[in-house]
Amino acid sequence: MKLCRYIVVTLALSSGLIGCASVPPAEQLQREMAGVDNSSPTFAQGYADGCQSGLSAGGDSRFVYVKDLNQANQADYKLGWEDGFRICQSRQVQRNNARNSSDSFGGLPFPGFPRTGVTIGVQL
Repeated sequence: MKLCRYIVVTLALSSGLIGCASVPPAEQLQREMAGVDNSSPTFAQGYADGCQSGLSAGGDSRFVYVKDLNQANQADYKLGWEDGFRICQSRQVQRNNARNSSDSFGGLPFPGFPRTGVTIGVQL
């Protein structure tokens, strides 16, 4: 009976944690944009577009490559896009690596958890 209760409690807690682990894309992008509010609107738009592109390049399939070609030659937009891409891609790769490093037990990977981290030629 105690074993059954232990299993039920464990399942309930783990399902609750799984629900909290996934952050909606709009909320994640808003978190990534923290600190950019005081910039020019053109820089902020470039940063948001670059960040979405960086998250996509970093392995988050919920995001896509975005670049406003009408503003791409403006210095503020270009700088914001490059900063957003670089920073958000780096953060996403770090999240992937942290998630993948905890996918093992006793040094052996779980057979049901394939490694999905994206690596780039830059040491973080």
